[in-house]
Amino acid sequence: MPIKKFRKFMMCIAIGLSSLSVPALAHGDPTEMGAGPGTGADHHEKANGAGEAAQNADMQDMMDDGTMPMIPDGSAPVAPEGNHLEGMGDGHGGMMDHSEAADNSNKSFGERLFIWLGKLHTVVIHFPIAMIVAAFAAEAFGVARGKPDWRSAARIMLVIGALGAVAAAFFGWFAGGFYLYDRNLILTTHRYLGMTVAIGSVLLAWAGLRRFHHNRSEEILFAVLLGLLTIGVLIQAFLGGTFMHGGMNHMNF
Repeated sequence: MPIKKFRKFMMCIAIGLSSLSVPALAHGDPTEMGAGPGTGADHHEKANGAGEAAQNADMQDMMDDGTMPMIPDGSAPVAPEGNHLEGMGDGHGGMMDHSEAADNSNKSFGERLFIWLGKLHTVVIHFPIAMIVAAFAAEAFGVARGKPDWRSAARIMLVIGALGAVAAAFFGWFAGGFYLYDRNLILTTHRYLGMTVAIGSVLLAWAGLRRFHHNRSEEILFAVLLGLLTIGVLIQAFLGGTFMHGGMNHMNF
C-alpha cells in the first residue's frame, strides 16, 4: 500500500475512534466540583437560598395569576401538590431550567463567555485521548515489526493529539476555574496532570518530527516515552470521568 494511502487510512481510523466518544455534558459550576480553596459551605447555603427565593417567586406568580389551587370552601389558597411541586424541586424540573436561564441572562458577556469556553473542554478532550493512544499503538507496532510507514502515521496522530491536549488543558482552566489548588484533591491532580500531558505531548511530537530517522535505541526510547505519555492520558481521562459519571467508582464492572 502506498505511503500516502496508508497515512490516510490510519487517519480515518483514528478520527473514527475519536468520534465514538460522544461529548458529555460540560462541567457545571466549578464550585460544585470542589474547585478553589474554600469549604463550599457558603456556596451551598447561597444556592439553597437562591432556590427558596425562586420557589417563593413562582408561588407568588401563581397567586397573582389566579392559578393557585383553592381549598374546598374557597377561603384561602393552598400550595400545589404532586406534579406541581416536582417542577419546583431542588434541581430536577422546570423550575431549575427557568432559574438557570434567568441566572445566565443576568450574567455579563464576559461571565457567559467564561462559562462557554469551559463547556468546550468536554468537546475537545476526546481527540487527544484517541489520537495519543492510537499513536502509541502504531509506534509500538512500527518499532516491533520494523515498519517505518506505521511510525510515520504515529507521528501525524501524535501531532494532532498534542494540539488537542493543549486545547483541552486551555479550556479545562475555564471549566474548573483559575485556581492554583482546590479543596478537591482529585481536581487539583486533574489540573496539573493535564498540563503535564499537554507539555509532554508537544515536546514528544516535536522530537518525533525533528528526528524521524532514529537509530534502533532511539526508536525504542521514543516508543517507551510515548507509552508513558499514553498511561498519563488514560489516568487523566479516568480522573476527568469522575466529575461526569459518578465519582471514583464510575468504571466499576
